[in-house]
Amino acid sequence: MKTLELLSVEACREVLRQFWEDQTDVAETPRGVAPALPLMYPDGWQVEVCIEPVSTTRAIASDQGRTLGTLLERGIKFEAGQTGTLLEERIRTYELQRDGLELRRELRLPLEALDLQLFAESLVSIAHLVYRFEPSSPTHSRADRTLQQVFKERHLEPRKNVELEGFIEKRIRVDYLIEGKQPVAWHVVRRRTQLLPYMEQWGFRWSDLLRRNRQLLRAMVYDPDKQEWDETSLRIGNEVCELFCPYFETDRLHDFLERITSES
Repeated sequence: MKTLELLSVEACREVLRQFWEDQTDVAETPRGVAPALPLMYPDGWQVEVCIEPVSTTRAIASDQGRTLGTLLERGIKFEAGQTGTLLEERIRTYELQRDGLELRRELRLPLEALDLQLFAESLVSIAHLVYRFEPSSPTHSRADRTLQQVFKERHLEPRKNVELEGFIEKRIRVDYLIEGKQPVAWHVVRRRTQLLPYMEQWGFRWSDLLRRNRQLLRAMVYDPDKQEWDETSLRIGNEVCELFCPYFETDRLHDFLERITSES
């Protein structure tokens, strides 16, 4: 009898209601709201979207470039090939609009939970294209080229596109890895807009890697002329990295490399 009570229809409903209550959150943004839903991306991050009204009857939900941006970081080629075909199919099926890396969907007001759930599920579906893994060559930005030139001048040959294991995330890809007593992982920021969620994610990744390897040094370079940085995003970079600077500050790059190679 006790077992039947614990596994009753009402008990099951209550568990599901409690799960939604615990796992769902909504934050206010300057132009709308940002709900976090009880769905996960393949890397374990919770799905969060931004919703902004455009009229009294319509709103636009956006992933702020997070989904395709993560695929791009992992080296996934989604502009052509089978992965590109599957991406376009999902965009059509879920009635999404794509603007660069950003995925959007128009919603009716007042909001309906089903519309929001379908949008979140579409993002998760697209994110799972990561497992097809059709790698592309990394985009060689000015920051990339400058950093490679600095490595060359210092006679360093770092490994490229290396997957490191974190404490929680098991596959964190970095652009370069200089090995030694104090290994240095390097990441080149290529995203142009919506840098705050991007840097929050990298803040977690660097901390996760540090939990696995206390000797690991973290370095990031970026292009302030091509990217839309805000004060909070810059502060995150400076807090979680031993070196965080624009690519053209080559003196800082050389000084940092001089210090870590002499210590090794």
